Amino acid sequence: MKNTILWLIQTNQITPIIVEFLETLQKRVENYIDLRFIVPESSSNILEKLKNLNPILVKATTRIAKQPLKVYQSKKEALSKQAFSEGLLFADVLILDDLGGGRGQQTTLEIPLSKDTCGLIIQVPTPLGSSDTEEKIFHSAILWGTHNKIPVLGYELLPLDTKWTLAPSLPNGVITRRHDSYAHLKNQLPHDNTWLLPLYEAAIFSSMSTKFHLNGARSCYHHRNEHSIPASKTILYLPHNVAMVYEYHKIIKMLTPLGEHLHLMFGIGKDQVRGAYDQKQVIEKIYTKELKSYFSYSFHDINASWEMMLADVILAAASCFNTEIAEKELPCLIFDPQLPPMVEGKKKRIATGTALLEAINQTIQHHECKTEFSDILMMMTIIGKKDD
Repeated sequence: MKNTILWLIQTNQITPIIVEFLETLQKRVENYIDLRFIVPESSSNILEKLKNLNPILVKATTRIAKQPLKVYQSKKEALSKQAFSEGLLFADVLILDDLGGGRGQQTTLEIPLSKDTCGLIIQVPTPLGSSDTEEKIFHSAILWGTHNKIPVLGYELLPLDTKWTLAPSLPNGVITRRHDSYAHLKNQLPHDNTWLLPLYEAAIFSSMSTKFHLNGARSCYHHRNEHSIPASKTILYLPHNVAMVYEYHKIIKMLTPLGEHLHLMFGIGKDQVRGAYDQKQVIEKIYTKELKSYFSYSFHDINASWEMMLADVILAAASCFNTEIAEKELPCLIFDPQLPPMVEGKKKRIATGTALLEAINQTIQHHECKTEFSDILMMMTIIGKKDD
C-alpha cells in the first residue's frame, strides 16, 4: 500500500502555474506516494481551479471557549516548547491572542486521517501577505499534526528571510525556495530539517512564474532521467558556439580538477557546422581528452532556452543570447580574460582561471544544499511512517 501525504492549500496560495506544477508533481510520485490535496471550507472558492487535483474539502470550525484558560492550557501542552528564536514560547503568545479579550478561540480542522497518512504539507504564513484566516488554519494544521503525530512540513511562498521566525519554527521542517531564506532559517530554527529546492522547482512558487518556468521544470525531470544525472552532481550549461571552440576548450581544460562533481550541458545549434562536422561532433572530437575527466555531459537544443533551468549556473565564453535570457533567472558566469571583471545582478564576468575555479567550487557547495520536492516527500514517507 502506498503512503499518503496531504497538501493543504488556501485561497492566496496558488497561481495557474503552481496548480499545473502540482499536477505534474502528483503524477511524478504516483507510483510511490498518494499525494492528496485538501482545501479548508474558508477557501472553497478555489475548488474549481484545483479540479484536476481532485481536492478534498475539509471542515474548519472556530469556537469560542466557555473555559478559555483550559483551551490555552491544551494548546500549550500540544505545542510543547516551540518558540520564537528570541525565546518567547508560542503558547505564551497564544494567551495574548486568545485571552486578551476575555475569550478563547479554537479553530479545528476535520482533516481525514487514514492509517497510511505520513505527512502534511502547508505554506508557512508571514505577517507581510498572509490573511488572519490563513494564519489560523496554519496554526490549526500544526495542532492537528502534533495531536496525531503526523510530521508537518511548511514551504516558502512568501519570503522567509525576515525577523518573524515564529511561524517557520512551528512545522517539523521547512522547504525554502531562496538561498537567503535557507541560510537564515538554518541559523534560526532549533532543528536541521530545512531544505532548499533546486531553481527549476523554486521558481514555480512565485506570483511571477510563467510557462517558461513550468516547461523548465518538466524538461529538467525528463533530462535528469534521460541522461541519468545524479542529484549530487552540479550542472553547468555551456551555450557553445563553433566560432569559440578555442575559448570553450580552454574553459573545459581549466575545470577538469573539478570534473568528477560536474555534468556539462552543451547548448548547441543544429545549423552550426565546422567543415564536415556538426557541432556535436566538433565537441566530442576536439574535447575528447578533457571530457573524460567529467562525470557526464549531454547535448541540448540551444533554442530550447527553458532547459537551462536544470543548470546551477550558465558558463559562457562571452555574453550571448542565452546569457541575456538566463541572467534574469540563473547565475551567469562569463570567462573572458580580455575584458575587465564585472558584476551586474546575477551576471558575473571573470578574467582568471583561479577566479573561475573559485566560482565553480562555490557553485558546487551551493548545489549540495538543494533537494528536489519528490525526494523530500519520499523522506516524509520514511520519517512519518507509523509502525503496524
